[in-house]
Parts: sequence; structure tokens; C-alpha cells
Amino acid sequence: MTLLSSSMDLRSKNSTRFKELLAEAQLEAGHDYLETMDFGDEIDDGRDEFAEDKPVGGPLLSKFFKTCSQEWEPRVRRRIDVRTQTQCRQHANAVWKEQMPILVNGYLAWRHRVPTIDDNTIVSNIFHVDAVGISGFARAITIQQRPNEPANAALLRIGLLGCSPLQLTIAIRIECLELYHQIQRCQSSFGIQAITKVLCTLHNITYFRQLCDQFSDAFDIYLQILQEIRGRIDWILGKDPNTWQINGTCPSCTFKQPNESILSPAWLYAMDGNFSAKRLESSGSADPRLSQSRYFISEAKVDQFKDDVQRRTTSTVDSTISSACTENWTAAKAVDDNKITVFDQTGIFLLACRHGLIECVAEMKCGGELAKYGLATVNRLLDVVVNAFHSFSHDRRCQLQNHPLYLNGLGLEDLETCECIFASSNSAAVLIRHASYFHWMQFLDLHFDQWDMDRYFDLGTFLYNNYVQALQIIETNTPILEEFKQLHNLTDADFISWCNEEHDYLSEVATEPTSDAIAVAYVEQLEKLQYAEATYGHLTSVPFLMYTPANFTRTSGLNATARNNSRAFESEHASVLHKYELQLNVVEDFEHRHSIMEWWLPHDPKYVQAVRYSQERQFICSVEELEGLVVWRLFELSKANLAGTGYKMRKLAPLQNLPRPVLNYSKIVRYASLGEFSVLKHSHHNILTKPLTVSANRKMAAKDFKLVQSHEEIVQLNVEIKHLQSWVEHEDRTMLEAIDSLLADDPDSSLIAELKTLYAKHHRINNNHRKYTGECLPTDHTVIAPNGDRDDEGSMNGPEDDAMNEEAMRLEDLMLHSL
Repeated sequence: MTLLSSSMDLRSKNSTRFKELLAEAQLEAGHDYLETMDFGDEIDDGRDEFAEDKPVGGPLLSKFFKTCSQEWEPRVRRRIDVRTQTQCRQHANAVWKEQMPILVNGYLAWRHRVPTIDDNTIVSNIFHVDAVGISGFARAITIQQRPNEPANAALLRIGLLGCSPLQLTIAIRIECLELYHQIQRCQSSFGIQAITKVLCTLHNITYFRQLCDQFSDAFDIYLQILQEIRGRIDWILGKDPNTWQINGTCPSCTFKQPNESILSPAWLYAMDGNFSAKRLESSGSADPRLSQSRYFISEAKVDQFKDDVQRRTTSTVDSTISSACTENWTAAKAVDDNKITVFDQTGIFLLACRHGLIECVAEMKCGGELAKYGLATVNRLLDVVVNAFHSFSHDRRCQLQNHPLYLNGLGLEDLETCECIFASSNSAAVLIRHASYFHWMQFLDLHFDQWDMDRYFDLGTFLYNNYVQALQIIETNTPILEEFKQLHNLTDADFISWCNEEHDYLSEVATEPTSDAIAVAYVEQLEKLQYAEATYGHLTSVPFLMYTPANFTRTSGLNATARNNSRAFESEHASVLHKYELQLNVVEDFEHRHSIMEWWLPHDPKYVQAVRYSQERQFICSVEELEGLVVWRLFELSKANLAGTGYKMRKLAPLQNLPRPVLNYSKIVRYASLGEFSVLKHSHHNILTKPLTVSANRKMAAKDFKLVQSHEEIVQLNVEIKHLQSWVEHEDRTMLEAIDSLLADDPDSSLIAELKTLYAKHHRINNNHRKYTGECLPTDHTVIAPNGDRDDEGSMNGPEDDAMNEEAMRLEDLMLHSL
């Protein structure tokens, strides 16, 4: 009796608990959940024929209840839930959204150990969950739920976060979620499946897909909590979420100071598109959520510019330059138009400042790199130039006009910022290709946010290294150029005149002279006429035709055979004569149209010169083909060492025994200058006699332009360093004022501790900026720490000297003593 009674009590207890979980599931599911659920009914296998997704295969909304329900499954008859996954997700998201303010406050209280009202004696509910942590896995932890308190708020009080908004059977520790958060930011290719398998291995648990989904849902809510906290902090600090990413993300660019030197151009930005961040159109269709990102421009704002290109007036750019660059770029085309139809997002198009901080991102949808993405990311006038990396793929005249080496005001900037960003973001491509739109944007947003944090941390180092690089170039190139100019009696104006002369020359020879083209065409027609005449003469030079068939007998049809062969000869004779007469008419018509009065004979000087020029034209065509192959190969080599890229069709190529030496990048890049290809193609115009074709002169001209750029870089860095020095003081002062304001208005606010934590982090980074910028330019700023102590950073003896040359010499002496 005792055993039977215990069994009945256990069954009654399990049934009661099961009904409670069913009630919670019905609250979470909303009105779409079947109200006809009855333990005594038979299982109904019906399906909703109008559902856009497959039905959920369990009696409850949340898949996380499956683990608990397995204990009673043999005893309970249940109906099949016919709601779609999209409906389940929508109801769950609505519940999470309603609980979010409470969860944010609970997370802040747990993180900063904020004391709360002691009402532990009032407990409205007790439930149990399994807790997953970094170093341990605990089963059936007892959770005490207070009145009117969500279950997840009760979990947050002890550092846990559930995987479901209402029905909780498993929870993840906050430390575990934060660990993966930081790992994912620093290594974008480390996915949720990887961290789930790691935890299963540590806790000796068999991995299955449901665990990955549970961790993913908890991580999504954790990121939303952090995003809500960041929004509150930004509001306190006065950072407008709509404009701050553009106007305040890079202090060295945007934090203008009074009476500073005017830079031209005032800002340097890089724009480019990347096709690695693709996403399949049908991936994650059951997830209707939209991720909130500070970087991405909405599709509606991008489409505002979709028709602007058609309304644009005729471009003033030389069409020959554009066409030449376009032809060279076809060798590097990254996306096949026939392959992008299966993707919803085909890539991203971003805008970044010269210091590497990302301003904004536009998603490229169902197409290539259209003009509307650039217009959307930069909704203002920009002077667009060519980055230095693509110098071997552009027409030489385009380089002389737009390459950073020949433009004033760019300093040592190579405008290769986007390539560095894409080389890093490509690591996230393995996770977002089949992700939902929500997770596609979430992963990229995390990566870009961490990228900006890293770039801001290295901002002082970036300015310092550029300063050192500019001084080293000035120190190295100045004596070499002075000696070269004295030896050859040259000036700086001569280097500029060589570039102008090269540009003018290439403009003149870009198109073939009309007289040369007419001469070559005339000689080609004459050669065809000579061939037709020789063929006709050879046919008519036969004096007698004798034909004796092999089967000739006295009784064979001799007359019929001879007649057939005679007709064939006459037909061939007529055909050759017709071709000769036709070509003769072509030559006469050509002479008439081009006013050629005398027939050119093979020994005439004009004829001989035209033949020689025609042969050179074939050589030029061969050089152009070689140029295209080299450009193609250079673009392949440029991607050879990027993470996550490769060529699947060429895995067996290295195993072959090559009949020729391997093409090495370091060897071929010396001959990849398009200017040298242009000189080679047009050498028949006596260009080799000009100074610009001498290799030593070209190298010295490049050094001279680099020297000018270094002086420009010093001027620009002096301005940007002052921007950064003023910003770090302004940021520290603003945060301290915000903390004092909160202490006065709401001393019990949990945001006070969060602001202090944020201040400590930024103050540490700003001290690093003070260290590097103080060595370039002196500063006399004093910073007050949160506890009232005074912290002197970056002070140097002596007044600040505004003269650029004296500052450069001071830093140069410092570097020489430190080496």
C-alpha cells in the first residue's frame, strides 16, 4: 500500500505540474493555440493547409518543453500543434518585448550587485531549471519567483537567463553568454554550434540540435538587453542614434577645433562593395524579427536613389579613360550575374573614414554593386579618387589624374581602408550564408562594432605610426632627391612636367591616327587583290589540259567524262575571275573614297612603311592581351592570402609538373605598371627618347611625389592629433558630468554603476591615446578620475610650437634616440 500510494502521489504531482506548464504555454502561444486540448482525446494529425511553414511537432509552443514532457509522454495523449513556426516565433517575441524593461533592470542589478528591497519571504511560485555554465552543469536548481515577477527576472537575480519567455526548463549563465559574446566579436567565424559543442564536451552531454537552438535564443535576448542598456547610456550622454555614427564615431575626423588649419580635402573616406556577405533568399523565413543596427541604412532610404543615375546629366569624364578602366576591370569581376538570383543579400557596401572606423553600411540586394548604394552611403558631394591598390588595373591616364600619389592633400593615404575591413569581415561569411535576415545583420553588426572598438583603441597608435612613417620618408628621400637634382640639373617642376607630358602623350596616342589606319586598311586590300590576281593567273597559266581516266576503254563514255571535267574547270575559272574583279572594285572604291590618286606598288615607300606599321600593330595587340592576362593574375594573387577565400577548381593545379617557372607575385609586380605597358605599346612614336621613359627618372619622380605627400601628411596629422587630444578630454569630462548628474537626480539608478564601468574602460583607452599623441604634439591637459583624484597625462615641458618643421624635427630626434 505504501508503494502504491507513493506511486499515485507522484503521478498526481506530475499531472499537476504538467497542467501548469500547459497553461503557461497557452498564455505564451496566444489565441492561435488550440483550446480543445484534452488529455483524454485521441491524437489529431491534422495540418493547417494555409500555414506558410511546417507545423511545430509538439503540444507546446516552446521546443524547450520537450525535455520535460518526455517523462509523461507514455501516459499522456496529446494533440498536435498546427501553428506554424512563424506564429510561434511572433508570440514568443511579443512576450520577450513586454518583459524587456524588467529584464534590463534585473540584469543591471545583478551585474553591479545593486541591493534590492528584501522581500524574499514573499514567494509566489517555485520552479526548477537546469543551469548551463562555463565550468559546470547543474540540474533542477530551485528558483523562487516573487509576485508579479517574470520567471526570467527571477533567474537574472542569480545570474541566469532562460531560453524561453514563460516555460523554463533550462537556463544559461550570464558569464557563459558573455564569454561567447566576446569570442564571437573577436572571431566572427566561431558560431553558436561550436560553443554548444564545447559546452557539451565539458559537461559530458550528448550534443543534439535542440541545444544549439536553446543557446541561440538565450544569446539573442542577451544581446537585446545589452542593446537596450547601450541606448540608455547614449541618451544620457547626448548621442543621437540617427546621427552619431556619422558625426561622432571618429573624433580625429569630426571633432573640429577653433582656429585650426584648413585641410583640403577636409575628410577622406573610402567606399567599396563586398560580395562575400551573401545570404540565401529562403534562409530563416520563419524568423520575422528585424535586427536594430547603428550601421545599416534601411532599404527604403537606399531605394530613394535608385533613379538618380538616369536623371544625372552627361558626365564630363573622358569616355576613353572610363572605357579603358572598365575593360581592365572585367578581369577582376567577382560576381556572375547568373549566380546572384538565389541570394536575397548579395553583399554589403560600406563607407569608412581613413582611420578605419565604419560610418555606415548598405546591404546589396539581388544585384551587383549599383550606384544607389554609393549615393545612399554618401548623401552629399564627394570627390571620388582611385585607391592605390588598384593601380595595376586602371588606365595610366586615369592614374595620372586620380591616383593618390598625384593628388594634393591626400598625404600618405592609400584609400585601402575597405579592403582591410572586408578581409576581416569575410570570416563571418561562413555563418551568415544560411542564416535568417535577423541573424545575418546581427552577426555583421557585432563584427563591425568590435572592429570600430579596435580601431578606436589603435587610433593614437595609427596617428603616431603615420607620423613616424612620414618623417622617415622625408629623412630618406630628401638627400637622394637633392643629389639627383643637382647631378642632372633638375627641379621639382621637372618631375611635375614629366607627369603632364606623359598624360598628354598618352592622350594623343590613345587613338590610332586616321592616316595610319587608312594606310593599313589600303595595304590589306591591296594584299587581298594580289592574292586574287595570283590565284587567277595560276589557273589560267595551264597551256593544255589532258585527262585520261583510269577506267578508259574503247567502249567507255570518253566524251561524257571530258565534258564533266571541262565544266568543273570553267566553273572554277569563273569563280576566281569573279573574286578578282570584285576585289579590284573594292580597291578602286577605297582609292576613290580616300582620294588616293596613284596605285601603291610593293616597292613604294608608303607601302613598305604601312606593312611595317601593320606588323607593329600585331605586336601591340599581343601586348594588350598579355596586359589583360597579367591584370587577371594579379587580382587572383591579391586574394590568395585572404582568410576564407580560395579556388575550388584549382586544388589539383599545384600537383602538376609545370613546363615553365611559377609566376611569382614579387617578380611580376615590377612589370605590372600600366604606364610601362602603355610605353611599350606606343614605342613607335619615339617615346623612348623622352626623359619620362628612363627607369631612374620614373623612380625619382615617384620619390619626389612621395616626399610631397609626406609633408602633406604631417600637416594633416597635426590637425587630427589635436582633434583626438581635445576629444579624450571632452569625453572624460562629459562622462564625469553625466555621473554627477545621475547621482544628484537618482542616486539609486543602476545606470550609475554602468556609467562608471564605461568611464573606466574609455579612460583606459584615452590614456593610451594621450601616450602616443603626447609624443607627437605636447599637451597640458589634466583629467579628474571618478574618485576625485587628479591624473596628469601626457604633459611635456616647454610651450607648444605651432611650426610644422620644428615639430617634425623634435619627433625625429625622439625616434633616433629610441632606436
